[in-house]
Amino acid sequence: MKNKILYTCLCFVLLSAQCKKSKQPKTDTPGLPPATQTGANTFGFLLNGQPWIPQGNNGSGNNLSINYDPGMSFGTFSIAAYKVIPSAVNDNFIGLGIDSLNFYKEGHIYILTKDAGFRAGLDINNCFMMSNISVVSSSGFLYLDKYDKVNRIIAGRFELNISGSCGNFTWTKGRFDFKF
Repeated sequence: MKNKILYTCLCFVLLSAQCKKSKQPKTDTPGLPPATQTGANTFGFLLNGQPWIPQGNNGSGNNLSINYDPGMSFGTFSIAAYKVIPSAVNDNFIGLGIDSLNFYKEGHIYILTKDAGFRAGLDINNCFMMSNISVVSSSGFLYLDKYDKVNRIIAGRFELNISGSCGNFTWTKGRFDFKF
């Protein structure tokens, strides 16, 4: 009789236990970080359809860094990232930057043009291209999802194309989320 009661109690405990769900946000694109707005310090995009996230270390410091200066050029924000690829001759470097940030709030779209406050650059296998150089063709946008000066969070999404002597590079499904 004791075994039946013990068995019944054990079954009741096991059946009433709840499974805990993972608190990790899910990504909409495999290989990229989720598009969050919490200050998660994440960055990634698809480069010509392949996931590109900062990874590895070449000894020059963090593979992902941000610079925020509210006093320079009416507010600037820049992202620098690199990816160490063992089979490549050189690492891949990517950069994004925004000028005149103090004039805008979240929900603003920056259009990538030669004279705009939004610029992008890359250095792949020692071939450097910057969106504001005249011999480079570039187009795209950056959408500022969150710019919270109180909690010091900046998050957004971007897509762009850069083409020049190094080739054509399409960046899609880009996202970033930083504490500054």
